[in-house]
Amino acid sequence: MLPVILIALSCFIGVQPPDPRPAPAEIAGERPGDRYLVTLDPAVAEAPVSGRLILFFITDRDRRFRFRRPIDAPFFDRPQPVAARDVVDWRPGETIVIDREADAFPSDVDTFDGLIRVQAMLALAPPARRERDRTGNPGNLFSDVVSAEVSRTGTDEVTIHVTRRVDGPRPRRETDGVVWLDMESPLLSAWAGRPVAHRAGVALPPMFDAPEYAQVRWPVIFVIPGYGGREGEAMQYAQMLRTPGIQDFAPMAVWVVLDPESPLGHHGFVDSPNHGPRGTAFVTELVPALEARFRLVDRPEGRLLTGHSSGGWSSLWLQLEWPQVFGACWSSAPDPVDFSAFQTIDLYEEPNAFRRADGTPHPSFRELVSAEGATAVRMTVEQEIRTEWVIEPRGFSGEQWDAWSAMFSPRDPQTGAPRRPIDPQTGAIDHGLVRDAWSKFDIRRRVEREWDRLGPVMLDRVHLGCGGLDSYYLEGAVAKLRDAVERLRGERTGSGWITILPDETHNTIVAKMNRPFHGGMIEHLRRHGLLVEVRE
Repeated sequence: MLPVILIALSCFIGVQPPDPRPAPAEIAGERPGDRYLVTLDPAVAEAPVSGRLILFFITDRDRRFRFRRPIDAPFFDRPQPVAARDVVDWRPGETIVIDREADAFPSDVDTFDGLIRVQAMLALAPPARRERDRTGNPGNLFSDVVSAEVSRTGTDEVTIHVTRRVDGPRPRRETDGVVWLDMESPLLSAWAGRPVAHRAGVALPPMFDAPEYAQVRWPVIFVIPGYGGREGEAMQYAQMLRTPGIQDFAPMAVWVVLDPESPLGHHGFVDSPNHGPRGTAFVTELVPALEARFRLVDRPEGRLLTGHSSGGWSSLWLQLEWPQVFGACWSSAPDPVDFSAFQTIDLYEEPNAFRRADGTPHPSFRELVSAEGATAVRMTVEQEIRTEWVIEPRGFSGEQWDAWSAMFSPRDPQTGAPRRPIDPQTGAIDHGLVRDAWSKFDIRRRVEREWDRLGPVMLDRVHLGCGGLDSYYLEGAVAKLRDAVERLRGERTGSGWITILPDETHNTIVAKMNRPFHGGMIEHLRRHGLLVEVRE
């Protein structure tokens, strides 16, 4: 691992600045390597800047990339090359060279052949970063897309000009039936030492302000988007609530779409050393504020949770962590709920996350390629983790594995970053870290360990669906959780359920779960006398 990874974050700016002068033409008879000359335009930077200079490439000629920008990487369906280096005090007008000495994956920048598309980004490092999304983080600098023909056997130079600056997330546009909430959190702000806000999109039923409903207290459904999703999805729920006849298929309620994003990725509403008291702040600050402002039912039976993918895990976690606050949850395709089936990896027993004992790679993403259910692996765990390492060697990338580390790991005392359970160069698993820290968030193990308390919650309030062909191999962990619940339930029955639909993927399971999820919410609210009957 490069020495810079061992440097404390506070010393990041002490990394030696790159030498902008041309490299020697020949080294021991080798041909000069390809060079990418990246110049900082004075129009976007009045003073020197520091951060991680990343080159995102698209070398694949598949038509799926026709309208994609390189900086929208990583692409799970077909990973593309990336190269990067740290820069310190990069002066306006100065040119930085990215060559074969840069950090890169899957190979250095000398290996490309033919037409490439490349885009440069200067990504700020924490604590300057405020958004995980590189193209949404204020202060990040980037270039337009540059197309070039390069040769594997020749010596090429590609010129790139960094001419654009991210000025911050665009304000949400006003939409009928949606209230955008941006409320500072005292708990999170005190923890972070800077203002941190709760953000949500509140979708209101069309009759919310009608005089005849002025005394109604509305049930609330908290929606947690999947990885990369934001509160802007509230517009979809506002549209749903205004669909004629929707009350027969979905409950008339206040639908609150939460923002689960942080500078380190999806925070999962867990209390962690890296995110602060996210769960506690949500429950003790945002929930009461919403209830007071929007006339919401202020008891557990009227507070429901739902989410998909990372949001599926988060909604299940909140239900189990705060059963005295939330009445029931409906979760689809959750991130791994059993760490002995973390996608296809047993984090407790296997020595390596990149390869199985027989030497075959652990897959991370697969795609359905035939109507008969055949799938093809598009990305491996090694490709995913090593790409994250190039983007941010210290562990602050905010991408999927680094985000899990931010949720489940303590901080590394040397770097200040979340400790990684997997060595990004070798794939070796840190079993001590998994056992001592990560296992506390292993939902299957927790349910088994606390069955007397959590068993009734699982049996009566949890509704969980996953596809048997989940694109991220999440069905294995769901099956283990289901089997544990069935083994422990004895003669006990309940309205909760866990189901795996054999032919569904990570995406198709959403449509399949709409009817049972929404119908279950209607039945739950009716059973507790909280269903708002809409008069035509």
